[in-house]
Amino acid sequence: MYKTQAAIAAAVLALSGCAAIHGQQATDSEQILAQAGFRRESLSSQGATSAATQNLKVRQLTAETRNGSTTYEFYDPEFCHCTYIGGAKEYAELQRLRQARVNEHQQLLRTSSSGWSDPDPALWGPWNPEGLDVK
Repeated sequence: MYKTQAAIAAAVLALSGCAAIHGQQATDSEQILAQAGFRRESLSSQGATSAATQNLKVRQLTAETRNGSTTYEFYDPEFCHCTYIGGAKEYAELQRLRQARVNEHQQLLRTSSSGWSDPDPALWGPWNPEGLDVK
C-alpha cells in the first residue's frame, strides 16, 4: 500500500517538475521575443479558434510570406495564451540577441573552467531558449 502511494507521489512530483520546466522554457522564449520587438497579441483578442492560430505549431517560431513580406509568429496557447508577431526587423534582432546570449554563455564556460571555484550563476540561465528556430 505504501509503495503504491509513494509511486503515485513520485509520479505527480515528476510530472509537476516537467510542467514547471516547460513553463520556464516558454517564459525564456517569450522574454527574448519581446526584447527583440515582437508584438504580443492575446488569443482572446484574436479569437482562440481562428483558422490562423489553428495552423500554427505550439511554442515554435513559424514564418509565413505573403505579397513579398514575411511575418514570424510564435504561438503559445498553454502558458501566455498569446501569439508573438514580428517582421523581418524583429527577426533580425532576435537572431542578434540569440547570438549574443550564445557568445556570453561560451565566455562564461571558458571563465568557469579556468579554475574558478564558484561558477557564475548566469552559466545555467536561459542562454538558448527552445522553439526559436523557424520551422
